[in-house]
Amino acid sequence: MTRPLLIASLVLMATPIWSQDQRKITARIQGAENDTIFLANYYGNKLFYADTATANAKGAVTFARPKGYKAGVYAIVVPGPKYFEFILNEPEVELHTALEDLMGRMVVDRSEENKRFFAYIKFLNRKKAVGDSLRTLLDSTDLEPRKVALRADLEELDNEVKGYQNDLISNAPDLFVSEIVRMSLPADLPQVRTADGKVDSVASYYQYRAHFWDNVDLKDERILGTPVFQNKFDEYIGKVVPQIPDTINTLADDIIQRLSGNRELFKFAVNNISYKYETSDIMGMDAVFVHMAQTYYCPKPGEKSRAFWMAQDKLDKLCERADKLAPLVIGAPATELILTDSTEENWISMNKLPNDYIVLVFWDPHCGHCKKEIPALYKNYAEKMRGMGIEVYAVAKATDSLLFRDWKKFIVENALDWVNVGLTWHVYTEAKKQASKFIPRYTTLASLNYSETYDVYATPKLFLIGPERTIVGKQLTPEQIEDLVTRLRERDKLRQ
Repeated sequence: MTRPLLIASLVLMATPIWSQDQRKITARIQGAENDTIFLANYYGNKLFYADTATANAKGAVTFARPKGYKAGVYAIVVPGPKYFEFILNEPEVELHTALEDLMGRMVVDRSEENKRFFAYIKFLNRKKAVGDSLRTLLDSTDLEPRKVALRADLEELDNEVKGYQNDLISNAPDLFVSEIVRMSLPADLPQVRTADGKVDSVASYYQYRAHFWDNVDLKDERILGTPVFQNKFDEYIGKVVPQIPDTINTLADDIIQRLSGNRELFKFAVNNISYKYETSDIMGMDAVFVHMAQTYYCPKPGEKSRAFWMAQDKLDKLCERADKLAPLVIGAPATELILTDSTEENWISMNKLPNDYIVLVFWDPHCGHCKKEIPALYKNYAEKMRGMGIEVYAVAKATDSLLFRDWKKFIVENALDWVNVGLTWHVYTEAKKQASKFIPRYTTLASLNYSETYDVYATPKLFLIGPERTIVGKQLTPEQIEDLVTRLRERDKLRQ
């Protein structure tokens, strides 16, 4: 499996170089006297080491470093390990607590942000306990009147929480804690209804999507230091946005554009979306990675890359990878292959086969996995796919005498009577000496270099080619091939 090219840049991104922010944190923790205390900061929804200090004999510890600390949500980690989170935005934060109950014994000595933050957290914890109790009672009763009453209590509790949140925001609109709470809330939107008064689910979805970011300041770099932002970002990209490559590309470009006023927010969005789809196991999502690479990483001639954070060597590898994948995304024209059968006399064109759907499979006679998968694919082909009018164009590696012999032997032993072609021993040997002996009279350079053409570095590798000789599927099981072909044929009938 190819190692994702964005891992290195994501690691670098986890420790961004930000401007200096001189801030001081003082904490006194009863029970942690003379212990090593760690300071961690959020970048997105993950905590990273930020600093270390040793508590004195009274459990007091101070964090203050010359390069400062960026605003955001931080955590102080104590022996156990245990930790508590707090907001760092003001020049100084002072608080004290006890190791035995970090939140319960928390007292904020200096920091308006954290007085409100801890009051909010304690309020939520109390209301969560009440809500959990009400839900347990609701699940345990079969009496409808009792259920109605408990649902009303839960609704009242929900309204109480919303009221607290709205009061916090309105009473301290300029505090960062208010921005964090506001960011966690969905936009307050009216229900969209049809002319007959029914809820219009489609229109409601588009309204929800259009207003998803209403409560987030997409120009405030501080949101990168909160888990709330990345959780919301992941929800939007992975759930709110329909998981269709063209739609993802359009809406990814939109949110990146909205974040592009800040270099760090731009970098975060581009890297996270690119990495998500570079590593996706869902068929077709490599098209999103290709779009992201070609739009944001790989510069046009005479221009600089917009990925200012990436080293040139890693950038070159990423762009090379994207260039190889671009012709292989779903919907791309399938590059013509013309290869010879085992006689080395008959040249067979994949694109000229009479079948509307073709399974293009690459394999190696010495590949252990192929020896299991190819017979299983043939069994399904003989029993189902051939009857559906689907042909298999099986390309084998047969570039030396041993491979060539074992390829022919495997075909006979497994009675593979689909279209068997390969890059054969004599053709391969002669083509290396004089390619013009075969090109263009019999075949093409792309055919003889099929491993590069179709990015075949592990076998078996499978593509489903459609009537227009475009790629319509990749790495499918036989059952998935049957299902996809059936659905595509039904779609085509509706379009006629």
